[in-house]
Amino acid sequence: MQGEEVTAAIGHVNIWGIKPPFQPPYKLETLEDYVCLLEKAKEAGATISVNHPFCKKCGWHLPLEGFPMDCVEVWNAPMHIDNMTNIEWWHGELLKGRRITAVGGSDYHKDYLITNLIGNPTNICYAKSNTQEDILEALRNGSNVISQGPNKTMLYLTCGDAFIGCTVKWEEGLKVSVKAAKLKRGHRLLVYNNKNIIYEYKAKKFCSHEAEVEVKEKGFVFAEVIYEFKPFSKFVYKQVIKKIMPLDKGIPIPPYAYCLANPIFFE
Repeated sequence: MQGEEVTAAIGHVNIWGIKPPFQPPYKLETLEDYVCLLEKAKEAGATISVNHPFCKKCGWHLPLEGFPMDCVEVWNAPMHIDNMTNIEWWHGELLKGRRITAVGGSDYHKDYLITNLIGNPTNICYAKSNTQEDILEALRNGSNVISQGPNKTMLYLTCGDAFIGCTVKWEEGLKVSVKAAKLKRGHRLLVYNNKNIIYEYKAKKFCSHEAEVEVKEKGFVFAEVIYEFKPFSKFVYKQVIKKIMPLDKGIPIPPYAYCLANPIFFE
């Protein structure tokens, strides 16, 4: 896929689908600078994603309210505390009625020791084909799932013929079907209807799990799989964090997302 990450001290933005209609050097010091640049990209057909907005190292330092974005990178690189802050903000925007697609990106720069970090996380799209145009259309529509990797846990969320990113007319008794494939032992499947958890399941073994859940009210339904570190994994994580994310040192480790499906909307 063609694209470029435009970076400045005030924030990082992905421009996908075009060769950017500008070349460095360019000035990116204010909101107006970014809006001017991105308007040119949108006119040329670009899809825009604001990257890792609440990253403590290189976050977003402009207003997010009303910013012209198609997507927001809620999951950047291997899962860590800032990603959960990103997801919490995105959920809050959904509750306000704002539709922004949640995406993930491995932000791969290099291997660390023997660890290959490409594809951690991975976006899985419900696209008409594997062409750049159809994949980007799927992302703009919110028809994608973010997973730990290409062969890890996968979420399927449908309502009749509708799937994630679609809008359905709400009525009493309407149900969604949810399936978590390759669900790991101890991981929890959560289904949200707006701010409320309407279904929860904790896996007792490696399995797939399916359920039908009533949509209680208009708004949206999305699903996620979360997990918590066991004591040894928590110890190792804390040692790594000291090196690569020192600002997270001492912050309690929350439950982390392992898979996240964008919503189906109900009107």
